[in-house]
Amino acid sequence: MDDRHSGGRTAAQAVRAAKAAANIARAAAVSGLPGAAAATAKETLPFLVKLSLGIIITIFVLLMMVISAIPNIFFGFGGTKTAEIATMNNQAKALGSTYINLEDARSTQVDAIVTAIVSEYESRGITINKIKVANRLSRDDIIWIIATNSVANEQNLSVMTPDKIISFCSSHLSYTSSLFSEDEVITLVIRFNPIDPDALMSDLGFTKQAKVWAGALQETLEKSDALSKYGPAYEDYHPSYDGDSPGGGGNIQHGSSFDNTIDITLFVNPHTKNNRDLVSYVTQAYENNWGYVWGTYGNILSEALLEYKIEQYPDGVGDHADFIEENWLGRRTADCVGLIKGYAWLDPSSLKIKYGTNEMPDTTANGMFQLAKNSDYDYGSIATMPEIPGLALWKDGHIGVYIGNGYAIEAMGTRYGVVKTEVSKRNWTHWCKLPHITYLEDT
Repeated sequence: MDDRHSGGRTAAQAVRAAKAAANIARAAAVSGLPGAAAATAKETLPFLVKLSLGIIITIFVLLMMVISAIPNIFFGFGGTKTAEIATMNNQAKALGSTYINLEDARSTQVDAIVTAIVSEYESRGITINKIKVANRLSRDDIIWIIATNSVANEQNLSVMTPDKIISFCSSHLSYTSSLFSEDEVITLVIRFNPIDPDALMSDLGFTKQAKVWAGALQETLEKSDALSKYGPAYEDYHPSYDGDSPGGGGNIQHGSSFDNTIDITLFVNPHTKNNRDLVSYVTQAYENNWGYVWGTYGNILSEALLEYKIEQYPDGVGDHADFIEENWLGRRTADCVGLIKGYAWLDPSSLKIKYGTNEMPDTTANGMFQLAKNSDYDYGSIATMPEIPGLALWKDGHIGVYIGNGYAIEAMGTRYGVVKTEVSKRNWTHWCKLPHITYLEDT
């Protein structure tokens, strides 16, 4: 008897889930993306916590919007035939890719914060001899960030853009730093704290109902191992830590001087981030032979920072440790997207590069291009590029800056540093205007 009742309840729950999906589909057709998001919350919240894990996993993809085939799975479309569904599909791809790669993004943010702290101490004349990073965030922290971010934005794909998700993650990284000295060795210890879900949800002003929703979503993600399960649905790009290959070469040129000075006297407007000054900035980096080290963005590479990078990336950085030590130690270094972020984060008053400032998010080369597309900035295939110095040039996993007259400047790779190349002889695929950069007329 109990088994029959149990089976009946399960069947009824499955029917309700199917009806809910149908209602959500109708809401999407009538009201677009906001309607779909509202319908998702309305249809699933009352019974979400009560469903068995199997039922929860069945509707997980809809809740998280992390499968690119979502229109086919839930709405019965043979393809993305309407503008609304095509938009939803593209937004789901961007959102899902960001979620799946959030752990890599978090590691990059941790490294950038470490770099910033070391730079700040050394700008005050304190030489750091050793760096220790403790209490790394766990995968469960990432899951809580996804769950709370999703609920905070009510599953609205139009709001949950990749840059805002990464910014959300970055803004909730909690850490402390301290120095101690032993036998004349100064060690910097940085402790990153685990996420406190209750405190996080309270800070976000969650109601009791919202907390239940986030908790159920977190449990679903954790028990279904969804991040691993759905990862193959995306082109999961893992960057090459030693940079891009020269490809066709394109007459690779190196600068003639070696200087760590950043000169803003020729900037047209130091207090407004603009394309002309971006060109001036990267040109200095080229002329002064800046180096390339993964995860750096224009600060001077110290021995302690290099040791830390080697420990974190034994393959990409460690394999080139001797070369980096001989060529880039004590010099300004950046990776490809770090060259752009360094300009955006440059404080013209102090001439310090301050991590995460001026609204420019910490993101990868691919993330920067995706951010430009999602922000409706101008972009296109390389064959359509206009003659505007300061545009970004992009290919999968790599980015550079167009400086005009057919040339670009890029942080090419560990063994090349920041170089000048001919655009036509490289394998760029797209161009875009960069987010948070003002493009001045008459350039």
